[in-house]
Amino acid sequence: MITEEYKKEKTCLFYASTYHLEMILLPYIIKKEKVIIFTEQELETTINTLLEKINLNIEEKQKIKQINWKTEEENKIEEIKSYKEKQENITIIINGKKEYIEHINNKIKEIGNNNIEIIDCYKIGDIDIEETRKKYKIILNTQKLETITR
Repeated sequence: MITEEYKKEKTCLFYASTYHLEMILLPYIIKKEKVIIFTEQELETTINTLLEKINLNIEEKQKIKQINWKTEEENKIEEIKSYKEKQENITIIINGKKEYIEHINNKIKEIGNNNIEIIDCYKIGDIDIEETRKKYKIILNTQKLETITR
């Protein structure tokens, strides 16, 4: 039997710096209704700096600022449970080292990941890109959404 977990296409993102990560994510986040970001390191300061320097309308900037960019794992797990109870679709972005990403993915699996889109974000240099990209169907980048065909 194929479960929902295995039917979903996995998505990842590779980035060079925190600002690079945020620049790739911004256009994608703006299109989504509900976004939760798990991050191993706090990103609130850098996202606020970035938002001051880029050309977005006020509503888009407000939407980005309303997202919790801090490292508050337990609060975010509770938020996922709340969305799940309402059967709302959510996008979860996980940023950190490989072990952290695996840890958060396991926590999400415990809750159940139907109605959830997950994007794993890896810093270049922290992982073997060629080996890691084999695990994903879709890769987000600054140029386009790349779909891997095998």
